[in-house]
Amino acid sequence: MSRTVALLLFTQLSSRWGLRTDELPVQLPATSEAVLGGTALLNCTYPPAADLILYWTRLGPDSERNVYTYNRGEHLASHDDRAYQGRTTVPAGQPGRGDGALRLHNVTLADEGRYRCRVKSNRGMGVAETELRLIGLYHLSWLQPQLCSPSLQNVTLTCLAEGGYPLATVTIHDSTGRDYGAGTRAAKDPQGLYSAAHTADVPCSPTASYTCIVNTTLHQQNLTGTLGLEEPQPAWKGWAGVGVGIGMGVAVVVLGSGALWVSACPTPDSLPRHSGGPTRSPWHCLSFLQAGHQRRKVR
Repeated sequence: MSRTVALLLFTQLSSRWGLRTDELPVQLPATSEAVLGGTALLNCTYPPAADLILYWTRLGPDSERNVYTYNRGEHLASHDDRAYQGRTTVPAGQPGRGDGALRLHNVTLADEGRYRCRVKSNRGMGVAETELRLIGLYHLSWLQPQLCSPSLQNVTLTCLAEGGYPLATVTIHDSTGRDYGAGTRAAKDPQGLYSAAHTADVPCSPTASYTCIVNTTLHQQNLTGTLGLEEPQPAWKGWAGVGVGIGMGVAVVVLGSGALWVSACPTPDSLPRHSGGPTRSPWHCLSFLQAGHQRRKVR
């Protein structure tokens, strides 16, 4: 019988037969957060003790999966579930001193869920749990299908948020703080990542700037940009040297150099709505951006 199985059996028998087992005060945050592809840190602290057994598990609907077992100074790697082998560590030499923090490396969406830290020592036993929630940062960009010109009062502006997690709500604000609404036209790819978009008609002002705000339950990202403006053509050139893109799904993208390029992009009406199923997002249009930044939401 393995040491980990014996530990579980001892816990059950102690409860059933009334054997004396002092409860250890194990402390664990209610939630833990990590960025996809990075390292998740699940803190677990308790009173220092000798002959310590530290047992991390992943809780499922009907069972527990072994994540990391530390038995009196030794990592019992053979007891780890195959999905976690080679991806978990605890602070060297620290579990006996009261620090049983688990580091889970290269996290994926499959790692999201509930984890349990169980400790047994010569002073008793204790258990605590935490919920691991994952963050996938979005790639933000603007889509402006038509340049602003003196003949236009408004222009359509779309903010795209691609390849992030969890599902985001997209909002557009101008520099005065005016809110042009929120939208969640979204698609989910086979890997479980989301793409979302919001489209708004905004005034064609040469001095206006707009900020795209992408909100999830865990974090916020912002991106600010200015509208693309149609440059007046010299009278003697007329339209001879200007390329004009015509047809559905064609967008003019303004680059920092001021050059004009034509790229095939979906029209706002053709953007997919969230279906709840695996659908790859077709959005691949970029425009000139003034500045962008992201920040974690303060909770």
